Amino acid sequence: MALSGEKFTQGMTTEQYIESIKVNKDPFRQIHAGVEIPDHVLDYFNGLAQPVNLAVFTSDWCGDAMSTTPAVLRLADACDNIRLSVFSRDEELELTNSYLPEHRAGTVPVFVVFDEDMGEIARFIETARSLVPAIDAMDAMVAQAAAAISDEAEGRQHARGRRTSHRISKAAEWGAVILNEFQQVVADGLARPAADRPAEGGTQWPPQE
Repeated sequence: MALSGEKFTQGMTTEQYIESIKVNKDPFRQIHAGVEIPDHVLDYFNGLAQPVNLAVFTSDWCGDAMSTTPAVLRLADACDNIRLSVFSRDEELELTNSYLPEHRAGTVPVFVVFDEDMGEIARFIETARSLVPAIDAMDAMVAQAAAAISDEAEGRQHARGRRTSHRISKAAEWGAVILNEFQQVVADGLARPAADRPAEGGTQWPPQE
């Protein structure tokens, strides 16, 4: 199953997607506003010889999507050379999974970059690979704090709130890392012969040392 040009035109804009968010809308907006696009990343995409099409498959309930999706959307909206189309992963599960290895079916978010003829250039899965240690450290910090709360439901709620607050506070720092890795995988894809595409970036599973 592949994303056709016709289907691509049926996706949402950034604002349409934000308006559709039912979970974490305010944190998403805060992170989106806090992202700072690195100059070299914007210069790279502004300097492309031809525009690219970017399909985003995302879900509002996902923690990684809360950090990664706003950053990539900010970049897309800042650059005329990126044509953006956003899809709800939950409504397009089969299509999203077609861009994932079988053992990672269900992973979210997924970003797929195409040329003007919808030839695939690159895939960026979940979030920046180099952010994984920072995310693990956040989870460990949150788990330690939640463990001190005797009521299990209260502890889970506290943990969710702490993770969200941490992601908001890291919007600029993490966004720069995400966009740098996203730019690198797109550059890798464009440098390859069509037969060797797509380039793949983002997290790996199982984790690679």
